[in-house]
Formats: sequence, structure tokens, C-alpha cells
Amino acid sequence: MDIEITNSHIDQVAVINIDGEIIQVNRLWEENVNNPFALQTGNDYLKLLNELDELAAYNGITDVLNGKMTYFHTSYASSLSTEIKSFSMLVTPLLEDKIIIGATIILRDVSENENEQMEVYDVLESMTDAFISLDKNWKFTYINKEAEKLLFASKKELLGQDIWGRFPEAINTVFDENYTKTMKKREQTCFEAYYEPFDAWFEVNSYPKENGGISVYFNNINDKKVRERMLWDTAHHDYLTEIPNRLLLYKNLENKIADSIPFVIFFLDLNNFKLINDAYGHDIGDEFLVEVTNRLKDELTSKYFLSRFGGDKFILYTEYIDEFQVQSDAYQILAVIEKPFKNTALPPMNMSASLGVSIFPEDGNNVDSLITAADTAMYEAKKIKGDQWIRYNREMSKSLNRRLIIEKSIEQAVINKEIYPVFLPQVDILNNKIRGIEVLTRWNHPELGVIHPKEFIPVAEETGQIRMLTEYIIDTSLFIYTKWGKIYNFSEEVSFNISSTLLNEPSFVSFLLYQVNKHSISRDKIAIEITENSQIYSSSVILNHLHDIHEAGIRIVIDNFGTGYSNLAYIVNLPLSKVKIDKFFINSIGNNQKAEAILQSIIGLANNMKIDILVDGIKTKEQIEFLHVHKCTLVQGPFYDDPLTEEQFNYRLQQFDIQYSDRL
Repeated sequence: MDIEITNSHIDQVAVINIDGEIIQVNRLWEENVNNPFALQTGNDYLKLLNELDELAAYNGITDVLNGKMTYFHTSYASSLSTEIKSFSMLVTPLLEDKIIIGATIILRDVSENENEQMEVYDVLESMTDAFISLDKNWKFTYINKEAEKLLFASKKELLGQDIWGRFPEAINTVFDENYTKTMKKREQTCFEAYYEPFDAWFEVNSYPKENGGISVYFNNINDKKVRERMLWDTAHHDYLTEIPNRLLLYKNLENKIADSIPFVIFFLDLNNFKLINDAYGHDIGDEFLVEVTNRLKDELTSKYFLSRFGGDKFILYTEYIDEFQVQSDAYQILAVIEKPFKNTALPPMNMSASLGVSIFPEDGNNVDSLITAADTAMYEAKKIKGDQWIRYNREMSKSLNRRLIIEKSIEQAVINKEIYPVFLPQVDILNNKIRGIEVLTRWNHPELGVIHPKEFIPVAEETGQIRMLTEYIIDTSLFIYTKWGKIYNFSEEVSFNISSTLLNEPSFVSFLLYQVNKHSISRDKIAIEITENSQIYSSSVILNHLHDIHEAGIRIVIDNFGTGYSNLAYIVNLPLSKVKIDKFFINSIGNNQKAEAILQSIIGLANNMKIDILVDGIKTKEQIEFLHVHKCTLVQGPFYDDPLTEEQFNYRLQQFDIQYSDRL
């Protein structure tokens, strides 16, 4: 309770809390120690009155605290030394946010004229609340100084005037409604209202008077409303982009649904945004999100409600007209995202997005079902790659449920060893000997059956479970590898596929080196395979970590070279030990002369730079013969073996060592 009592007050003043305890007094009250009614701070005032049998004062103060009386006034006599003094007591409620939290007690010495009743309104002049009194004909009978300030008028201007004639803008407003209720029904009203002519918010308490009319206490609460607005904006707007957040989105959509107005939802997700955070850091990622937001606000019309749903996900909605409009809007939104970003504060990059669409009421009758439908469609669009949009249909829910099962099952699958490593031999075609193995991952789910890595690896990356999964596969595989070394003297290279997300983390580099030392494996027998993407080459953090790994003796391989983000700068600037050529080129042998020419060029370039070449996806004898002619000897694929389980590779080592029978 933050109440300030001035010591310049001509009366004795005290403040009590709702329990009757004195919590503050002014100097005059404190000095009148002989006045039995002027008990000091910390004492129970109601208890004192009860002990003195001053039941009238006790009941009056209690009624004020309980809201039964708008004020209480009484007089009493007190013997001070040799003289008898007469005092007048006025008690008024102390309010905070319309709630009575205590009372103010004013004692005035009226000894010189003890028969003269104290004029209550005279005392009210010292109050911080504005106060007016209206008679039963709505005419002003009293206005204190604070009310003069807030109403921008003097007593002389207002006394005797009709309130509605003086302030006609208040007619048929909340002021009119509540004052009339107090006047006619004799009920206290408490309310907050905005008065446009003064550009001011007021907190108002009106009370019926015993002789008719009403008493009104009020305060200007503009500062409070500013704070409330700031809190509302904070609660309903995204802190980074300053556009509406999920809470405000839900409120607006609920209103649309209540009004039965058809609308279309566009659920937008930026493709591969996680790579931007991993490659450039979250500060650049945040700048990029702000840039995307500004572009959507500037280039789309005001017909769209734009909100940030979380992370790199945005939701837009607009009125639904027809399917042609939905298609046109979807392409317009995607076109805004795909333009090159020219902000000099950001690295040069292009971005694409995936868009899911749902329509009310066709695809749901509540906010959650509509957003879930759009979200489901967005994930279907994301599978296609690039700028795509898809309209929701109910069959997609099966796909979403499958994804949710996968997402929730990954960690338990690792614990239960449902996820396990398999090993793909890498073979030298000159002597048919195994020169290495690539570790791949398989999952046999108890409910969904076999789940392909292309399905569960992206889910693990998006949900942040890829590190746990990768560390498990590395540790398990190296344990198996060391057993093969002890039993079969197997010591060929073993390679692991590593997400660029992990290469951004210094602790993962440390983990990799720790595992090599833990299993006592020579570092030059370990290779990591990284898939081409723009972030690997443009991220200084990832480049530094790759150089650290290379300097530690671990070999680095570019996977699927020749597609995607291919750039000769990879070969020139990255510390590569090997290039794995994408199977697209192998499948083109005998079918596509241009692809064959590119393949020959890559092989020749790598050989000249003394970088090893591995060709993926070998299926036929003709492909082997082509590679033999062009001096590329290291391959993998079903021509030799599909990925083998631990038991299958054990059998191969037991029966045939590391050599295949002649295949040429």
C-alpha cells in the first residue's frame, strides 16, 4: 500500500488497512499522544474502539471498510489535561483498482464550536481523489480542487449546472449508464471509461447519497492504461519481428469462426532455415527472420493478417473467396520469399518456403484443427522440395500421425536398439578387395515396420535429436569395428555421414576425437562424409572445424558430388581426402553423353589433384568397365553388396575375408 500523508495537513490524519491496523500517521496525529482516539502506528485501531466501548465509531469504520457506507462521520469529547476537547471524526474508504484496501481517518479539533457540524466536503478538499456531488436533479452541488483540474473547469463554472448539459458527450456512454444506475437503483458502481473530449481514461466510483443524489470519486488513469497497453502488446506480439504472435492469432481466428466468416489459412515454413542458424549463428538468423517479416508486410496487401507462429514459421490468413483466389494468393506469398535477399547486413543467399493451406469451415471448425490441417499440408509440400504449396486433404492426417510417431519414438528406439548401424562395403575394382565401409543407419519400428533413413533422419535433424542419434551410431559402430580388427584383423577405412548441423558445434568435434581415442583406432582409418550445401562452404565456423578435423588426421569426404550446390571451390578450398560421385552420373553411363563427359572431367580433375574418388550406386558390369577405362577404381553399390548388418558382415569376413570373387 503506497499512501503518502502530508505533515502540512491541518488535521490529525491516519491510514488503516482492511484489518483496522494503523499503517501510517501524520505529524499532528503522532503528537497528540493524550488523545485516546489517536493510537500510534502498528496498533489495532478497531480493537481500541471496542475496548473503549466506542461502538458507534467501531461500527461506522467497519461499515466503511466493508463498503456499506461511502463515508462515516461522528463527533466525540476527550479529556486532555484539565480541559475537555471536542473532536470530529471523518472516515473515507481507501481504494486501489476499485477495491477497498483500507480507510483514511481524519480527526479535527472543533472545540471552539462543538455544536457546529463539520462540513464533510470541506475535508474532502485535502483528498488526492477528484470528488463531485450531484443532487437528484443531476446538478453539481460540490466540486473539490482535484475535480476542477481533471474537468478543466472551476467551481464557479460548474456549481448549479446540469452535468449532462455541461458534458453532453457523456450522454449514452458508460458514465451515463453507471451514474443512472447509482441514482435510480441506489447501488454503488465502479468502472473505468474513456472520455474522448479530454482524451483521458478515468477510474470512477459512484455512491448514492442518503438525501438523494450521488457522490462521485474519480482519477485520471492514462498512465495505467499506457502500461496496460504495453503489457497487452508484449503479450500479443512477437518480441523479434513485432508482428502478432500465436496468442493474438488464435483470438482473431476465434472471432472469425464465431462470426461464421469463411477464411483461408496459409502456414508458411522457410526451407532449410536451420542451416542458416548453424552456418552463420542465431544473430544472423534473427536478422534474416526480421527481413522476411518486413518483406511480407511491405509486399503483401493489407488483406492478409500476418503472424509469427514460432521459429521460422509464419501464419497468414485472409477472407476466402474461391479456389482460384487461394491458388493466386499461395503463389504470391511464395514469390515474395524466393526473391534474392539484398540486405548488406546478411550473407548473399536465396530462400525458398513451403506453404500449407486450409480453409474454414471445410477443413475444421476450430482454430487448432484448422492450423493442424495447414501444418500437415505444409509438411507434405516440404517433401517436394523448393517453393511449393499444397491444399490440405484428410488423407494427409495419416502422414502427420506417422511423422509424430517417428518424432516421439527416436530416443526410445536408440535405447531399445531398434535403430542400428549397417555397413556398405567400398571395393577396389582392380582386385575386388574391400577398402572401406560406409556406416549407414536402419530402423525397424515395432509399429511402423522398416523406416527409411530418408524419412527419419530429416525428422531427427528438425527436432534436434540428430546429435544423440549420430553419437549412438558412431560409438556402436566403432565398438563393432574394433571387434572385427581383433578377430579378423580388419583395418580398412570406416566412414560416417555427418550433418552440417553437428559440424557447427565445437563439442561434436571433441566427441569425434574422443571416440577415436576411446576405441584405440588410428585416426587415418576414420572418415566423415558431408553432403554438399551452400552453408558448408560459406560458414567460417564449419570451415574451421573441418580444418581441425583434417589436422587431427581424420579424412573428409564430400558426398553426392556433382549435384545440388556443386562448386569446384569445394575441391580447391576444403581439406578433402575423397570425393564421392553421385549415382546420377553412374546411371547415365551409356544413356547420356553429356553426363558421361562431366563424369570423366570430375575423375580427371580429382586424379590430377591427388584426391581419391569413390563412385556410388554401381549396379552393372558395364559401369565397372567404364570406370576401369577412366582410371576410377573405388566403388560401392549393389553390384558388390547392399548394406550389410553386423552379422552379415561377420559372415563375409569369416567366409571370404575382404575379397569378392572376380566380377570382370
